[in-house]
Amino acid sequence: MSAFAARQQLWGMAAAARPKGGSASESGPEEDELESKRTGNFQKKVGGRLMLTTREGERLVILGSFGVKVREGEATIAGAVLTPADPVQWVHAPHCHAVPVLRTADDTVLELQPHPAARELRHLATLNPVFAKLWNETIPGRTSKAQSSATFQIIYNSQDVPKRGLLQELTSPAEWNKKLSGLATAKRKGTPVIFLCGPKSSGKSTFGRLLTNRFITDRGGVKHKPWSSVMVLDIDPGQPEYSPPGVISLVRIATPNLSPSFCHPILTPAEGQLRAHAIASVTPALDPAHFIECVLDLFAHYQRSSDVSSPLVVNTPGWIQGTGLDILSELIASIRPTEVIYMSQDGPEETVNNLQAACATTSPSTPFSTLPSQPSEASSRTSLHFRTMQTMSYFHLKRQPSSRRDEQRQHGQQPQPYPTWDPTPLTDFRPWRVRYAGRKRGILGILCYDHQPAPTLLAEAINGTVLALVRLESRDALRDLDCHLTSFPKNGDNDDDEKHTPYSTTNKTKASKKGGTGGDESTLPLIPNPHSRTLSPRHSRLLALVLLRGVDTARRELQLLTPLTIEDVVLCGGEEEQDLVLVAGRFDTPTWAYSEWLCRSRTKKGAGVGVSEAEGEGEVESGGESDSDDADYGEKDAQEEAGDGGDTQGTEVPWVETLHGSQRRAVGSKVWRVRRDLGRN
Repeated sequence: MSAFAARQQLWGMAAAARPKGGSASESGPEEDELESKRTGNFQKKVGGRLMLTTREGERLVILGSFGVKVREGEATIAGAVLTPADPVQWVHAPHCHAVPVLRTADDTVLELQPHPAARELRHLATLNPVFAKLWNETIPGRTSKAQSSATFQIIYNSQDVPKRGLLQELTSPAEWNKKLSGLATAKRKGTPVIFLCGPKSSGKSTFGRLLTNRFITDRGGVKHKPWSSVMVLDIDPGQPEYSPPGVISLVRIATPNLSPSFCHPILTPAEGQLRAHAIASVTPALDPAHFIECVLDLFAHYQRSSDVSSPLVVNTPGWIQGTGLDILSELIASIRPTEVIYMSQDGPEETVNNLQAACATTSPSTPFSTLPSQPSEASSRTSLHFRTMQTMSYFHLKRQPSSRRDEQRQHGQQPQPYPTWDPTPLTDFRPWRVRYAGRKRGILGILCYDHQPAPTLLAEAINGTVLALVRLESRDALRDLDCHLTSFPKNGDNDDDEKHTPYSTTNKTKASKKGGTGGDESTLPLIPNPHSRTLSPRHSRLLALVLLRGVDTARRELQLLTPLTIEDVVLCGGEEEQDLVLVAGRFDTPTWAYSEWLCRSRTKKGAGVGVSEAEGEGEVESGGESDSDDADYGEKDAQEEAGDGGDTQGTEVPWVETLHGSQRRAVGSKVWRVRRDLGRN
């Protein structure tokens, strides 16, 4: 609390002039004049903007969503150095992550602006309470309408922290600051390739974000010129920074990253994504050899690109023992980074020794250093919650067509610099209708990694799950699987419809002889994969993740939900015919998608949503398994609240079963409630 006390002393004059709660709100000219008379360093402007004049060394902790523009002086936030030459930088700062601290140098004038996309992002809480109670909360009856609509709040002291909120500042140890300064200001004898590794929750992603921001904005290097862009090899499929879970990618970053990963769940090719691959799992353990192959293909693409002169930051998974250690050692030997940074000074000793040995095998030897782990964060969300939030944010993204962005550039306008969302249940989205058979089919087939279901059960196995839409740049991507597709004609060939399904073409006769229906209308085009082969990453790339909403066997169509636009598909493949394959794997089951409509229905009745305060008796059971013993309470509470949804109880929802009280629970179990008379005699 000493940090809060010091900040309160520095901002005493502003605290006396601000409204209760410290939220940014709209005000008229008379209020602006009065505010200016009370204090010279805190002024409100029309539209919820704030003008702040600060002294050297002052610190601001701002909760919520906002834009920051430096009018005079210099400021730093999350490793980024901001000056008047920089445009407005947009920030999302929820308290489920460490909140970045805005520090000023000299006499600095800052302008804080409300975030235009804040309302849409907050409205995702009406679909799942895992998004609720993350921002600057208002107290009913104690704040005005203008204050309650504010998108950010300056935290002056502990009383400004939202009720039941866990607020932690983003801090970096002294060793981190020394290393960041050394890497950013070092003489540019070559292009730096920084390989970050370490245990889970040790701060790899945080340090990588600080380093990337420092590379882009630091003007203290050679000739006071920062790097124009930084390449990031994001290869942690469990907690990726610039892609949904289960995906690794190579991206180009040209602006500071000042928001959590669920606030930018994907970068389009126009925004900086150069190439991506689907691991189809949140861990490399599904197929370590395929994971290494994908990473090396992304690194080879970086070496062939025009951005090879830009720094490369490699963010790795937190799997550092056993097979995970072998993966890291092989990647170090293949990539040959300029420095390997291990984000822990507490071992394990075997891991450190093996990584040092891997660095010694490169020519020349790769420098190896260790840094202390990030101080542990007391977060209200688990890793499973963050994966849910990132995947849900991905599927609710609004994608701006490429033609619209090009048109804006032609008229001298800057494209929208931040993502926006559509807080509508996915059940209300219009899906893509993709034919899986016939001359005008949209996909070549469906390939399953790991588990291989029977062809007749494929529709039930993948319906309602997340799949990867992969473009084959060459039929060589199929490796030895192409033997099943040798008779496949190209799109547009005038062959019989029955020749367009890889498996059902040969399976139809066998089923007929056994007395079955023998119709291939209900059989999806499964690519047989008895040996669990994977697509070659050298000849394929990920376009997007899709949610299979339904299978229309009468029309031989798949109904797919995805934020991808048709223009994005054309942009990746040009005018040539494209072979597209749907890949099924071990993506997290999207149970959040099954209950969105129920949560929205309850919210419309005025009941509201909360992450951990649901007290209804209803519970919703949905299909799918969790990969963690840690219960997903965010989704569970959404389902429990949906169970009390009034007139929604009689509504049948796919994959969802509403239970009440102790219905269908194990013998001797019941719904537990907190007694209100605890401690009384």
